[in-house]
Amino acid sequence: MYGEYEHTVDAKGRMNFPAKLREEFGEHFFIAKSFNEKCLTVYTEESWNKLRENLKDKPSKIALPIERFLFGSACEAEPDKQGRIAIAPALRAYAEITSEVVVVGLVGRAEIWDKALWEKYNNETTPEDIAGMAEEIGI
Repeated sequence: MYGEYEHTVDAKGRMNFPAKLREEFGEHFFIAKSFNEKCLTVYTEESWNKLRENLKDKPSKIALPIERFLFGSACEAEPDKQGRIAIAPALRAYAEITSEVVVVGLVGRAEIWDKALWEKYNNETTPEDIAGMAEEIGI
């Protein structure tokens, strides 16, 4: 499910994960550092396993740093009865998550951003930037 959802993180690092995304991601998914931005990526169990398989046969000189980055601080998430998930302290620190977050639903995954960083990203990324990227990949 696509969209933007604003939530808060409590003192224990828990936040509500959007109901529409829980329907898509199921009752068990993974949260890891994002490659390109100071945010977190949420993977379905299927996409997480596919990522693991893709790295399995790659040269260790390339795969090992990626594995350390992704898997070293990743956490499994299982929403509780209230739909809350816990985000590990190391992940919150990496993404500079304070108390307000934005969950962004993407194609096959989601991102969790600190609200201030999400707003900064949106203010710095122009429609012209996006149009150039779209043209580059032929859409």
